[in-house]
Amino acid sequence: MSGKRRIAWIDIAKAIGIIAVVVGHAYPEHDTFYNVLYWWHMPLFFMIGGFFLRPLQVGQFKTFAQHKLVPLLREYFGFGLFLTLVSAWVTPEKWQGLAQGLSDLLYGGTHLNGVLSAFWYMTVYLLAVTLLTVIISFVPQNWLRWLIVTAAFLVGTAYSNAGDLFGFALPGDADVTLCALFYMYAGRELFRYQRQRLRSNWWLSVIVALSSAGIMAQQLGVIDLHLYMKSHEITSQSLALILPLILCSAIFMLAYWLQFTPFVNGLTFVGKHTMIIMYLHKLVFAIFERLAGGSWLLLAVAGLMIPIMMMVSFERLKESQQRLFWLTPRLQ
Repeated sequence: MSGKRRIAWIDIAKAIGIIAVVVGHAYPEHDTFYNVLYWWHMPLFFMIGGFFLRPLQVGQFKTFAQHKLVPLLREYFGFGLFLTLVSAWVTPEKWQGLAQGLSDLLYGGTHLNGVLSAFWYMTVYLLAVTLLTVIISFVPQNWLRWLIVTAAFLVGTAYSNAGDLFGFALPGDADVTLCALFYMYAGRELFRYQRQRLRSNWWLSVIVALSSAGIMAQQLGVIDLHLYMKSHEITSQSLALILPLILCSAIFMLAYWLQFTPFVNGLTFVGKHTMIIMYLHKLVFAIFERLAGGSWLLLAVAGLMIPIMMMVSFERLKESQQRLFWLTPRLQ
């Protein structure tokens, strides 16, 4: 994938998604705006995660693990260990906090809270992308794949949460993977259809009308959809199947048209670095809540900008080191 040309509107969609994630975590009210954000921002990332998945032969799974899964695990544990050490340092019982943080990092899912609370996404993503790759590799019939992922979603949303059902949270939020599978496969299968209709005015009208109708119905109390994937709070199976796909389609179309605006460079840069924002914005929140009180807008801006600034500084430092490396032999 690294050798292939990036698609600008996908990076922009990821940027819009991560902005929504940060705003959702900072926003204090559980009103219609808040609920609608949660309808689509995490399903969006799972859908994008399915865009380029392809069936594998048995012998290709080792390469898939080495090039797809291992780098993500390395990032997860690298950032997680860093934040766990930071959290342990600022708590009175440093070693006790460190041991608990490391245990939570290994267990994943709903055990990840505080500065690690957003890390649940990666544990679910890794499980979902692995399981879906197995499904599309060994189940050739498209209708049967749809049946499997839809059934998984319905099973995964048929109970309140794993704690109530089993008495404990599953490692890595494995039960939430049943929901993520559907969105990921929908992203894979709808990608070609969506891509062909990004410039379609009639399709834009349909998507905007359906999205607006859903939001208005929520505001007026006609429906009451909560879609909080980490905590497994999903109040309507049918709406959770349909509305996220509609809202995500609207975001993809918005992202497509934004690539022709002056915002394209900034948004694509953010879209290329969504994971560092995902991993670090809660740490930024923890710092700024102590320094600047509870302004959610300030928290959201800081949660977006500071990780980006850190990434820019890191990339410039790396470039400087590379230039120094190539100049040193000449100076000698």
